[in-house]
Amino acid sequence: MIRLFWEKLLTTIWFVPTIIATGLVITAIGLLSLDQLVNVHSWSWTGIFQIGTTGIRQVLVVTTGAIISLTGVVFSISVVALTLAANQFGSKILHNFLRDNKNKIVLGILIGSFLYGLTLLSFIDTHPDSTQQVPIISVIGSLLLTVLAVIGLIYFIHYISTTIQADQIISLIGQELNQAIEKTLLDLDDRQTIQSAKQKWDIATHALPVETVYAATSGYVEFIDLLKLNKIAEEENQHIELLLRPGHFVIESAPMMRIYDSEDISESYPDTLRENISLGRKRTPFSDIEFAIMQLLQIALRALSPGINDSLTAISCIDWLSSSLGRMTNKRFPCDYLEDQNGIIRLKKHEFGFADAADTMFHPLRQNARGNEMVMIHLLETISRILQVSKNSQYSQALFHHAELILEASKESFQSTSDKNEIIERFEKCQVIFEQGQKIFPDTNQSAI
Repeated sequence: MIRLFWEKLLTTIWFVPTIIATGLVITAIGLLSLDQLVNVHSWSWTGIFQIGTTGIRQVLVVTTGAIISLTGVVFSISVVALTLAANQFGSKILHNFLRDNKNKIVLGILIGSFLYGLTLLSFIDTHPDSTQQVPIISVIGSLLLTVLAVIGLIYFIHYISTTIQADQIISLIGQELNQAIEKTLLDLDDRQTIQSAKQKWDIATHALPVETVYAATSGYVEFIDLLKLNKIAEEENQHIELLLRPGHFVIESAPMMRIYDSEDISESYPDTLRENISLGRKRTPFSDIEFAIMQLLQIALRALSPGINDSLTAISCIDWLSSSLGRMTNKRFPCDYLEDQNGIIRLKKHEFGFADAADTMFHPLRQNARGNEMVMIHLLETISRILQVSKNSQYSQALFHHAELILEASKESFQSTSDKNEIIERFEKCQVIFEQGQKIFPDTNQSAI
C-alpha cells in the first residue's frame, strides 16, 4: 500500500515541484545565515560587486518577476501539450505525461527560483541609515538559479516538442511496458508444475465450508497485498481464493474472494480482508501489465478509426506490442497459488497470463483492422517474429490461434486476390515457424509457486 501511495504521489503535478521549491527556500535561508557568519567582503574577488543593497534589490525584483513570467509560460505550454496529446492519442496516455519528472523538475526550479528571490528581497534592507552589507553568497546563488531557469526553459521547449510526436510517445510507452514486464515476470528456471499446485489446493480446500466476501464499494482494483492476505490466511488457518486481479472493475456487492474455513468467521473479518485490496477511480500501471498494453492499444485503435485512418501509427504500436510479447515468451508468469512457511497453499489468485496478453492485443486489432490489408498482413508478420523467439509451446499455441483468426477474418474482408495470396503466404510462414517450435520445445505447462 505504501508503494501504491508513493506511485500516486509521483503522478501528481505538484509533488516534485513542491519538494524542489521547498529545498531552494531552505537553501536561501541557509546562504543568508552563511553571509552573516562569514565576512565575505574581506575577500579580494568580492570587489567586482560594486553595487549596493538598493541596486541588488532592483536586480532581484527584475529577475524574480521574469522567472514567475517564465513559470506561467511553462504551465501554459504544459496544458497545451496535454490537451493536444489527449485529443490525438487518447486520455489514457496522460498518465505517462504526469509520471514524467523532467517537466516537473523544470517547474520546480522556476517556482523555487522565484521563492528564493522573494526570500532574499524580504531580507535586504534599503533604508538610507541601514549599515547592512550585500549578502554576496546569496546573490550569487540567485544569479546562478536565474541562469539555470533560462536553461531549463530552453530544455523544456525542446523536450515538449519531441515528446508529443507519435513515434516518441509510442516508444516511451513501449519501453515502460517492457520495464513493467521485467519487474513483474520471472525467469524461466526453477519451475514447478501448475498441476501439482492445483492438486494441493484441491486437497486443502476439499469439503471445507465456503464464505464469500463482497465488495463494499465500486472501483478499479489498483493493488492487492498478496503477502498480507497470505499471512492472514496462515494465522487464521484458512484458505483464500481471490476472484479478481489488478485492473478489474468491481461493482458494489460483487464477490471479491472466497474463504475456506472449518469455523465461522466474525462479522468484522471481511472488512479486515477488504483493507488489503485497494480500489480506485481509474486503472493504473501499478501491478497491472494489461494497462500499459491498453495504452498502446488505444493509440492504435484511434489510428485505425475512419476519422484518422493512420495505418503507419497503428503499425508502430503493433511493433512495440510485439516487442513486449516477445519478451513475455521468455518469461514465466507468477503462479496462481501462494504457500505459507509450512508449504501449505493458503492463497489462490488469478494472474494475468500470456494468453490474456495476446487476447488483449490481437482481438481488438483484428476486429478494428478488418478490411485494412496493410495492418492485417503486418499482424501476421508480427506473430511470425514473436514465434521465432518463443521458447514455450503453450505461448506459441496462443499466438498461432490468433494467426488462424486473422487469416479467417482476412479471407472474408479482402477483395483483391493478390492481397489474399499475401495473407496466406504470411500465415504459412507462421505455420512453419510454429511447427518447428513445437518440435524443438516440449510442452511447458509449468510455473512457480
